[in-house]
Amino acid sequence: MLYTTLMLERNVHNPILSARTDLRWCSKKVYNCAVYKEGHTYRMLFRAIGDDWISRLGLAESTDGVTFTIISSPTMSPEQVWETHGCEDPRMVKLNGTYYVAYTAFDGVTARAVLTSSPDLYKWGERRLLFPNWKQSQHGPLRTDWSKAAALYPTKIGDMYYLLFGDEHIWAATSSNLVDWSPAPQPVLSAREDHFDAAYVEMGPPPILTPRGWLVLYHGIDSLNNYRTYALGAALFASNNPSRLLWRCDSPILTPTESYETVGMIDIIEGGFDRLKSLELSDLQKLEAERKLPRAVFCCGALLENDVVRLYYSGGDTVICTATIDLESILSA
Repeated sequence: MLYTTLMLERNVHNPILSARTDLRWCSKKVYNCAVYKEGHTYRMLFRAIGDDWISRLGLAESTDGVTFTIISSPTMSPEQVWETHGCEDPRMVKLNGTYYVAYTAFDGVTARAVLTSSPDLYKWGERRLLFPNWKQSQHGPLRTDWSKAAALYPTKIGDMYYLLFGDEHIWAATSSNLVDWSPAPQPVLSAREDHFDAAYVEMGPPPILTPRGWLVLYHGIDSLNNYRTYALGAALFASNNPSRLLWRCDSPILTPTESYETVGMIDIIEGGFDRLKSLELSDLQKLEAERKLPRAVFCCGALLENDVVRLYYSGGDTVICTATIDLESILSA
């Protein structure tokens, strides 16, 4: 199904970050990144997969937001029993001088949302499961304690902290202390028939405060077949009540169209990582030509710079890219 996409400008240097064969921990894939800008420095946390096919988080820095230098060692590796297969898909904010990073821990069976903190993105505090007792029937075939894609709001709202999380649906949760979180009983966003997000939705980067409310970017998946498409949608929530939906786009702001977005080592390919390990680029190209390869753009990081939204997203679950879109063009859609 084809949809009209809002005007968005991909960077001419895309992809801006790729796997490094000289670094064993990020030799296969570099993708799904969080970005925070402080002064003239951009700091990027990214998901990396290396020779052992275990996800770790790497750190890269830039002075222009496009040319990033990778720090040679991973900044976070699995430590807990519930993340033996990887630390995935970080989302990052800074509160009261401390970085807070939400990421997905995967043990090979279940994905669980985790929150941790750091003064510098090198030393990490305690890693806490956000929803250790999460039991929701809406997960369908997933385990009842499955949770992922958590993104903190970058400021306290009233006397509470908020976050959005989830795939299948997107849920809101609140906390008074950043430790104990209470999910709302009903999701704030769900799939819509006959739209680019007809199958399910998944949370994107941390919300961005605009003059009209909180801009929330999310992933919409159109189907559950082997040629499904991950596109990026937008919604607006009330500035004083981040659970109240004001507006939601009818069409995505980003869909996979470029070669570095439509062909890659897609995580959700039938057979998963076990199959990916044996595939070459020519195999992936053949699968795409036969409409058997899922297509994906996936965004965990976005910044607002002078009324322009800069997206940092992965193309084909394999490389990192960036693109910009004027804020007003989203809000006036």
